[in-house]
Amino acid sequence: MSLASLQYIEKVFGSIVCGLLHLPAQFIPKPKNSATNDVRKLLVVKFFGIGSLVLSTPFLRATRQHFPKAEIHLLTLSSNREISAMIPDIDRVHFVDLGGNIFAAIGAFLACLISTFRGRYDVLIDLEFYTRASAVVSLASWAPVRVGFHSRGVYRGNISSHRVPFNAYWHVTKNFLSLLEPFGLDVATQDTLPVITIDPELQGQARDVIEGQDTPFIVINVNAGELAFERRWSPERFSQLAAKLSKKYNLACLFIGAPGETDYVQNVVEGCLALDGKAINTAGQLNLQEMAQVCRESRLVISNDSGPLHIAAATGTPVAGFFGPETPVLYGPAGTGHLVFHQSLSCSPCINIEQSKSLKCWHPTPICQERTSVDEAFKAICKTYGKVLSAKHKQRSV
Repeated sequence: MSLASLQYIEKVFGSIVCGLLHLPAQFIPKPKNSATNDVRKLLVVKFFGIGSLVLSTPFLRATRQHFPKAEIHLLTLSSNREISAMIPDIDRVHFVDLGGNIFAAIGAFLACLISTFRGRYDVLIDLEFYTRASAVVSLASWAPVRVGFHSRGVYRGNISSHRVPFNAYWHVTKNFLSLLEPFGLDVATQDTLPVITIDPELQGQARDVIEGQDTPFIVINVNAGELAFERRWSPERFSQLAAKLSKKYNLACLFIGAPGETDYVQNVVEGCLALDGKAINTAGQLNLQEMAQVCRESRLVISNDSGPLHIAAATGTPVAGFFGPETPVLYGPAGTGHLVFHQSLSCSPCINIEQSKSLKCWHPTPICQERTSVDEAFKAICKTYGKVLSAKHKQRSV
């Protein structure tokens, strides 16, 4: 099912279901002992977002340290199978396959509720911001301790035993860590740098792409998730920027993307080639681990606000990111040495987590992206990464 369809179902039925489940939630037994050393089984719920799963890795690292004897499980969608394999500090992953229609989705979700109840978890931590479906899973777990985000603007029932406010002025990595505050964690003392692992055995195609380059290269992601295509900087500008960087620093530009994005990426590649830049379309040719390895080996990753941006940052490669409808305050690339393009307009950001991150632009076209020119981006990238891009060997720091 599409993300838009899931959001519609949530909006229509979610609050009603949570309201009906408010009463049974009060009968869940309270924990007899709140000591973290006594927690044997812990479930983390995060259905949506490749980038969000990457940004959850500092939380998972802290969870592993805070619950040293616990078996940590993750519940997520089957579409996140590849990225889940790259996330450390998880003992077991459970997938929900929503299928191709509403009936398959309902059946899969009911099966998920049953298996979650049978899991007999001591603690459930819901990383979804305000998704009603994850609140229902929280109740189904019957876990004595159930932690989740709370907002006065989104009704999810009184299902969580511990409700944590989402701080719109904190990066998402810190917000995830705040879900451990009920257990005594001090967020201010925690490392917020995301980390992913890449299986060397799954890097074959990536290695072929990398070794096939006779010049240094950068990686460019011109796409954004289906949630808001307005997050994309224009393809023509990506073509122009790639060509200018390619010619100035004698670089090859490797364009990445999912299989369904191949044609869109090819248009950008052809635009770059027409301007005498070196460009290669790898969309649909690399899985996530291979893509991450290519990003790790590149001089620089240039990306829209999307999951690949966070994967690239987690590999330690500098990232130049374009932000428009979303704010980098919440979703900027984590760590140091990154560059963000974001116009502080009166209408931006217009994506709100309390509204399921749905977007309705104020303008006929997303001027928050259009205000960043090719020349502005080119000059800033040259100023920030000129030494890295012109070096004989890749340098990790800027």
